Amino acid sequence: MEPSGKKKVLIAGGGVAGLEAALALRELADEHVAVELLAPESHFWYKPAAVAAPFEHGDVTRFELSGLARQIGASFTPGGLTGIDAWRHLAYTSKNTQIAYDSLLVACGALPFPSIPGALTFRGPADIELMEQLLQEILDGDVRSVAFVIPWGAVWPLPGYELVLQMATYIRQHGRLEGVELTLVTPEAEPLQLFGAPATRAVHELLEERGVILRTGARAGKFVAGELELIPDERFSVDRVVALPRLQGAPIDGLPQTVHGFIPVDSHCRVDGVPDVFAAGDITSFTVKQGGIAAQQADVAAEAIAAAAGASLVPRPFRPVLRGLLLTGGPSRYLRKEFGVQPERAPVASYEPLWWPPAKIMGMYLAPFLASLAGMDPSPSRFDSASGTVSVEVELEPEALDRLASSRLVLDDDSEAGDIVEDTMSSDPLVVAPEDTLGEVAEHFLSRGCTAAALVEGDRLIGILTTGDLVHAAAMRTSPSEGRAGQWMTADPVTVSVRSTVATAVRLMTEYDIHHVPVVDHGHVVGMLDADDTLRRAEVLPIGLGL
Repeated sequence: MEPSGKKKVLIAGGGVAGLEAALALRELADEHVAVELLAPESHFWYKPAAVAAPFEHGDVTRFELSGLARQIGASFTPGGLTGIDAWRHLAYTSKNTQIAYDSLLVACGALPFPSIPGALTFRGPADIELMEQLLQEILDGDVRSVAFVIPWGAVWPLPGYELVLQMATYIRQHGRLEGVELTLVTPEAEPLQLFGAPATRAVHELLEERGVILRTGARAGKFVAGELELIPDERFSVDRVVALPRLQGAPIDGLPQTVHGFIPVDSHCRVDGVPDVFAAGDITSFTVKQGGIAAQQADVAAEAIAAAAGASLVPRPFRPVLRGLLLTGGPSRYLRKEFGVQPERAPVASYEPLWWPPAKIMGMYLAPFLASLAGMDPSPSRFDSASGTVSVEVELEPEALDRLASSRLVLDDDSEAGDIVEDTMSSDPLVVAPEDTLGEVAEHFLSRGCTAAALVEGDRLIGILTTGDLVHAAAMRTSPSEGRAGQWMTADPVTVSVRSTVATAVRLMTEYDIHHVPVVDHGHVVGMLDADDTLRRAEVLPIGLGL
């Protein structure tokens, strides 16, 4: 507790979610909370504008974070979040410091990694110059074909469409479109299918109008010697490949994270099993990674934090409304889609603004705040009524979201092509509860002679804990009697079914660089695969696993 009697709220992250949450807390609970912003970077970049910069449509604006924090009424501390002690309510930073908190919001974002070996990866402002060089090569006649790739996994697809549409417009304006072949490769069944039928139709028309070849349902592999591989066994010739990055969360000790580093949260953005800790934005395991969604999650978390601090309000659950401003090189398109069993409004693709200010970053508090800094009219009366969070509670559709933007590699499985998992797995897996202490799990490991445990809540598999996790927790001086299995597990683990082939399991282990895979049958854990033991007994060589 702060000396003033205010609750100390630490926000880890200086991006969209972090700033939106700080602004929301100022509005909702200024007299109840003291906010500290922790971020490794010194500036907030308006990153969505990076897709337009190579085509001479504006610059990427940046704001000094310490200055923004002062205007919001928060303090600013340089550094990144590296871990937490949930028992003592301490956050550990990359500056080797500790920060006490009453409530913690993890809004660290995600890290971009190359998704296609051999391709140019467009991550944002850092790659504007590379795109400008590619444009010049096209205008000089040195490059005659370019493929733009949206990879499978955790990725926001809109920039891929914006890049190819703006490039087609740009080279046409410079008289070079004839003889230049542009292709868009996406694993989506339909272009921009997350936004619904109106957006899909609009994008189809835009791509056709600009002569862009569209390849849907295609998962790209690597780009080598002028050929782009499409998994499983197709390839085509192309001079250059521009790919969006695949996103992963940075590891944070003491928090449950998926194999990709994402943090699972509930409908109020609380981190599962960790008291007084929330998460918002790209670091969460919510499938869609986008600034507008991050802002909505930040508002939900801020309401829950404000209510816990004493503010008079009823926190609302997360109900995502997806918005996107599609830059085309011509008139922009505003896209809107609600998720839910009974959405209030149908999907829209419009030339007219659907929210105000009509910007790429959409946040109930952040958008008008940035607009005021830029001298725009941020009048709340101009807001779209569904900006940020919405008061109507509806059931989310995680299954539909997973189909639209899967963050998992799905492999075709043929149970007749070799040994199956059921014949090689350990059929008596160790099963523990997320609230079990690390000491209790370690005792089970010793008595059972095993190296991994499945974490189950009710009948649902929620994670996996290995001896490596226990060693990591011990290295962080976590007390065996205080640390909980659920805080150090890998959440939402990669699994295989009893009918999967061992070859499929090996490919998944190689792709995800993991050594243990729970085996499930109709949703229940029935076994465990261990790369060092089970797969060797099956006489399978898991190349790439370091065995």
